[in-house]
Amino acid sequence: MAEKKLWDFVSQRGESVIIEWVKSDRITVRDPAKLNNKIKRLAQLDYELAVGTKLLAGPIYKHVYKLVVHGDVMLRPMLCRGPFDPQGEYTFLLGAVETGGKLPDGAKERAERNREELSNDPTRRRTHGHIN
Repeated sequence: MAEKKLWDFVSQRGESVIIEWVKSDRITVRDPAKLNNKIKRLAQLDYELAVGTKLLAGPIYKHVYKLVVHGDVMLRPMLCRGPFDPQGEYTFLLGAVETGGKLPDGAKERAERNREELSNDPTRRRTHGHIN
């Protein structure tokens, strides 16, 4: 089983949407470590196992999945398989915090729009880096 390649969608300014989310949302100081551990685990698992162990949920909307991270808050980074190599890569599209079992309004749709933008412009992503 080969490790999956992980990518981050980047904003118009060239910033990782996941890194920006961690910096700006209600993430506690302990949550980045939990998030990094789940992301590392995702890269190691085949898709079926990631879904079977409930690490990955979805698709929750069109091509969008969510990574399930139980931290001090319910972290739900949204991602897609591929889009250029669905068997060998995941791309993080948007970060969100789930409250009361619900994602923020419009988050799934925004993640799908980011995926569509990336499909049309492969330069809109970069290799996923460690989250501090």
